[in-house]
Amino acid sequence: MIYIDKNITLFQLLFCISCFFVYIEGGCNFGQTPSTKKDVIENCTSCQYIIPAYISTCCGSLQRVEFWSSNYGSIDFQVWDKTATNVYQLSHSYNYYVPEVDTTVTVYPGDDILIKTNDVIGWYANGDAIIPYSVTTEDKNIQLPGVPSFSVGSTYTLNTPYLTDRNYGIRFIVQDSKDPYFTNLPQTVTVLDTAALGTHLYTVSYTDNNAGDLPYLTIQKTGSSDFLLDTATGAVTVGSALTFGTHVVNVKVTDACGRSGQQKLSVNVVNMPPEILNLPSAVDVVESIEHETLLYNLTLRDQSGNDTITCSLSSTLPTGAPFLVKYISGTSNFGVFSLASPNFDYDNISSFEVVIDCTDSKDTVSESLFVYLIKNAEPVVHNLPGVITIPSSTAVGTIVYAVNSTDAEGDQLGYNLNYCTACPFTISQSGHIFLKTSIKDASKFSYNLYIAVSDKYGTVTDKLLTILVTGVNSVPVVSNLDQTVNVPETAAVGTVIFTAFVSDADGDALSYQYEYDPVETMWKMSMDESTGRISLIESLDFETGVTSYKFSFTVNDGKASAPKATLTVNVQPRNEPPEFAHHVYHISREEGPSGSTFANPGFVVNDPDAGDTWIYKIVSGDNFGRFDIDGNSGILQFMTDYVVDKPDLMPPSVTLVIAAVDSNGASGTTTLSVTISDANDKTPYFPNNQYYVTITYDVAVLTSVAYITALDDDYGPTYNQISYSIQPTLNYQYFDIDGNSLLTTSKSLREFENSTKLYTLISAVDNGNRMSSVTVTVHVVQGTSNSFFDDPDTVAWFAALMSMLAILLGATVVGLYRYCKYGYVFSKRGCCKSCKGKRIHSDKGGNYQHSNGINRKDSRVSIVEWSDDTDGSNMYMPSKFDSWNQRANARGLPPAVEY
Repeated sequence: MIYIDKNITLFQLLFCISCFFVYIEGGCNFGQTPSTKKDVIENCTSCQYIIPAYISTCCGSLQRVEFWSSNYGSIDFQVWDKTATNVYQLSHSYNYYVPEVDTTVTVYPGDDILIKTNDVIGWYANGDAIIPYSVTTEDKNIQLPGVPSFSVGSTYTLNTPYLTDRNYGIRFIVQDSKDPYFTNLPQTVTVLDTAALGTHLYTVSYTDNNAGDLPYLTIQKTGSSDFLLDTATGAVTVGSALTFGTHVVNVKVTDACGRSGQQKLSVNVVNMPPEILNLPSAVDVVESIEHETLLYNLTLRDQSGNDTITCSLSSTLPTGAPFLVKYISGTSNFGVFSLASPNFDYDNISSFEVVIDCTDSKDTVSESLFVYLIKNAEPVVHNLPGVITIPSSTAVGTIVYAVNSTDAEGDQLGYNLNYCTACPFTISQSGHIFLKTSIKDASKFSYNLYIAVSDKYGTVTDKLLTILVTGVNSVPVVSNLDQTVNVPETAAVGTVIFTAFVSDADGDALSYQYEYDPVETMWKMSMDESTGRISLIESLDFETGVTSYKFSFTVNDGKASAPKATLTVNVQPRNEPPEFAHHVYHISREEGPSGSTFANPGFVVNDPDAGDTWIYKIVSGDNFGRFDIDGNSGILQFMTDYVVDKPDLMPPSVTLVIAAVDSNGASGTTTLSVTISDANDKTPYFPNNQYYVTITYDVAVLTSVAYITALDDDYGPTYNQISYSIQPTLNYQYFDIDGNSLLTTSKSLREFENSTKLYTLISAVDNGNRMSSVTVTVHVVQGTSNSFFDDPDTVAWFAALMSMLAILLGATVVGLYRYCKYGYVFSKRGCCKSCKGKRIHSDKGGNYQHSNGINRKDSRVSIVEWSDDTDGSNMYMPSKFDSWNQRANARGLPPAVEY
């Protein structure tokens, strides 16, 4: 609104000047130039006007109304839609109070009034007629005098003739509509091919920069028939059974002017892959299997419905293992088989990983079956070791012993004599031991036969049978040496470390001779000759450097000596626990899903026992089983989806005690400090979808409007700190927002004195650049006060005026001083000659009439007009006569008389 009064500000003046240079890109004007159609002011009270001749040729937003004002008062500017012949419907109405007359008035009603092609101009004046006309040949004017105002939606059917020969001084200026557009398209979404009918996929959003178009926007869908569009909500849902692939849904938005925008929503329909329900798993297989054998029956499922699943062998570990995957005979199921003659060897390879691929021709899944071999049981020898006696006169071919052995799998057994190249005995494949050469003249008194019993997969060796021969001198026998024993360095003095079996078939008295290597052996151990027990007589110490002792002896029966018998004693060091280099280690990462790993903590571990190995374990601190540690690398991982947004449930820091445990069970510990930081996985959001606030047009710049606060569910100070900004769209130039979410005005709103709605788009961004936005509608309404001090420019003028009054007061004091002292102020000459005029108070509003009949609407009358004093000294009369009469009397002037 343009309104110039005595308190006009510089800003208002510049704004009024700029109104003459408004340029509209596109659009149309319809009506008549106001300044050319102002000749006749008709006498019509409460008149409704509809001007079918003033018809719009374009579609868009009403930018402004221009009209010639002939009277003050309230007027409703109207937009009428011709719905049928001689039938009109009121679609928009905008009320305005006319503050001035005899001029072209320009009104800016905002941008929310839609003008369509063929709409016509109308108005209603609640009182005297406001818009004049000129006499022309135009004959399509409708005037309805003395009627109440129409409301929006009301219709009028012409049943009176047009008023002719009139062209009214009013026109509408329309700005072309802009194309509506989608705010969240194009976009791509993904859905499983098993999605049910009605499953929600996406909600499209759209808008129009012309606020007047917003209530009339419509959307429609083209493209794939597998999906439905709710034109009221914008929701896209599944409309039929889905097929694998990419589908395109074209969505179009159209405004009331027929302008449109189109975008696409791409829907990727993905296949539900097949499942192997009973893998991974494991089976045990005996290594002696020979025929093609079904090892495992696969259980399969495909939720897509009609897909056919086929399975095959993908790989084995080790490569080339003897397995295959095929249909189980007589069924539609797949199974895992071992090949015929697989030649399993437990001692070489004891386990296999068989990787199976199953596909539905779209997706392939892989799972593993672990095959563990059961080692073939060794033959069992029931009657060895043993000792028998035979006379030296035993005949050749005599069975001297029968080995009793069995096999759990029933395998065929074989027998051999080891280390018997020159001995007089042999063994048959039935386990019978025969004398093959005569021992009548033999000089040996005993024979140690080492018998080996074997099946296809294993051999039991060195089952000892000692054969004593009578009839000759029996050489003493040490039957269980030479041997090696391991003795821990912690063994106590007196510990029996070995018992030697010494015998003499003849019962002769025996004597012993000892050898020691190194010589320190003689101080470390000794043998009780009556029992054969060899015991420690001094403690062992691995750290001295002597880690092995050889205790040897020979035994003699007075006739012959047995071979030297040696016991080798290896000293075993005590097991020392592993040691961590540091007491505390630190690792950190963001929160994440189960299975997510941390960086390697870099454990440094030392084990004093050379060659010893260790594994890592969590000892304490993980009361809820949320972590797991790799025993070899020490790398930590989540065992659950770890989220720190609610630290009372999952804390952001955890202290774990980690142990390094060696192969003998000894362990050392350290502390692992685990820090889990918040991931920026939450987007700021506004609690409301829209905000509505109301403010008066006359508020000062930087006035607080409202707090528009967003929230962020991320934990901690890193990502839940929100900054605010106003997007450069809609009516952004009128507002600003600070870091505390306070929305304020950034420029004056006085141009919207007659109310409007302003829109601004506020964005909230967290430290991770996640953003959301909300629209704020600011309803600017008429002010509640017309106080002189509401305008900051007026305050500035008032301050300057007060300064001038202060100067004037000072001058008055000086004048009074001169008058009292000298009898005059400036000179002895009088200030005025005579006062011949008169003042007539016409009404209480302060209108006065000069004696010569000149009307004045000012509440003041100059003394020149009143007294015919033409010497240039002007003084204005106050509105109260008493005050004037006092001043006039003091100056020798005639008093004012109220008429």
